Amino acid sequence: MYDVNNASDEAISLDGAYIEDAVEGYRTLSVSGRESLAYTITDDDRPVGTDGMEYYGKRQQSRTITVQFELSAPSAATFMARYRALKDFCKGENRKLRFADEPNAHYTGTLSSVDAPEAGSLRVVAEMAFYCADPYLESDVTTTVTASVVDGKLTAHVVNDGSGEVYPTYRITHGAENGYLGIVHTGGAFEMGNIEEVDKDPYTKSERLLTGFSKFVSFSGVNPQNNKVLLNGSLTLGADGWLSVGGKGSGSQWHGGCYRAMLPADSNGDVGAKNFYCWWRSRFETGLMGQTGLQQVLLADENNALVAGYGMYKSDRVGNSAHVIAWIPGGEFKDIPLTPSAYIENPFRSGHGECDLLKEGSKLRFHYYGTYYSIDLPAIKDKKVTYVYIVIGDWGSSSKYISVNKVGEFYANKNHVEKWKDIPNRYAAGSRIDVDTASDAITVAGLPRNDELVTGSTFAPLPPGQTDVEFYPSPWCAQDPTAVVEFKKRWL
Repeated sequence: MYDVNNASDEAISLDGAYIEDAVEGYRTLSVSGRESLAYTITDDDRPVGTDGMEYYGKRQQSRTITVQFELSAPSAATFMARYRALKDFCKGENRKLRFADEPNAHYTGTLSSVDAPEAGSLRVVAEMAFYCADPYLESDVTTTVTASVVDGKLTAHVVNDGSGEVYPTYRITHGAENGYLGIVHTGGAFEMGNIEEVDKDPYTKSERLLTGFSKFVSFSGVNPQNNKVLLNGSLTLGADGWLSVGGKGSGSQWHGGCYRAMLPADSNGDVGAKNFYCWWRSRFETGLMGQTGLQQVLLADENNALVAGYGMYKSDRVGNSAHVIAWIPGGEFKDIPLTPSAYIENPFRSGHGECDLLKEGSKLRFHYYGTYYSIDLPAIKDKKVTYVYIVIGDWGSSSKYISVNKVGEFYANKNHVEKWKDIPNRYAAGSRIDVDTASDAITVAGLPRNDELVTGSTFAPLPPGQTDVEFYPSPWCAQDPTAVVEFKKRWL
């Protein structure tokens, strides 16, 4: 392991691992380029007879960090093996470069060159260089500032004592319904939602009909998506609020348990919704190759006929291949390959799994892994979603049931408008907005929502020094949201 008593104060680590630990016989001697400061000046000639130049501006150049090192070995063959190991360890793009004397901050760099050793060398003092397109040193520590009301304005007093501008993430949690968010500071203005949206009775536009599973009951009738999927098992609602299989039931094909809810009447006494939205989280994750399982969230009309559905299944008893399916009356709209591992390739792994279904008249829309898919089906325009089914089960006599297969945090709304943008109070109480200025990304309730951005808005950074960031919800919002600013300091 890296020994601070025997290594250079400038010993370099890449993505958290010191080269001294990875390459035997290696030692960092010195580092240059961290202290450099160079600007590219933009100017132009002044008219003849006028002294000087016309200055337009400047920008910080990229940075090259040069590492002088010693590498030794007891034999020529071992030396070349260690040299190759050094190059292999340092390769790759956009590595996080940290130094022993600044362990809590990093540069982002890419290896650009390594000196070649002389043939037959057993010891060499050489150099390698890392190109840093971003010249700034960035802290590994996130600074958090919570806004409070100052002179009637929700304000975060941000102190950036670094030497570079920072790209904050704003996290907004609503304590009451809201339709608009403005974020303003001296560097720019950001707006999302609709500033003209008014605070009307939510039942005239959108009404929450289901929250959680309290209105669901066990169901053992016919599966509206496929009558060959036998509903002869049972589901269990855990103490954590998630539904999972209690008994898988039996059958030669798909079988399992089912919960079904009939939509309650809205505030006008009407049952069923032509315009309907539901959101939930799914966990669908294997622990071993060859595990199998099924999960469905199905919407049906008053006759139990399928309107739309979304889910996953894995019948592969050997490998780890699964499918994400969007069902429509008479077939499938989408069949997307899925690897249900515990890694980033699986959007239904722990801590993730945001799903939704939207029906607006004849239009159906669902979300998968950052993308929305839509289809227009005139045949369902006047059909009302009346029942919601949740099915969790397994395939045939499989002896390897999927390690994690459950549904949680479910809610459903009835919408009375023809278009989503006209829905008032679009940001519900308890919902969260994340605005990431580094990637120009907006999420609402964990789902991408850059379409909410108001034209002309900017994802502006915060300059060094003190900056007051002001947050503006809809003027009729009954309670200010909680607003938090997160950023990592940067230095030249």
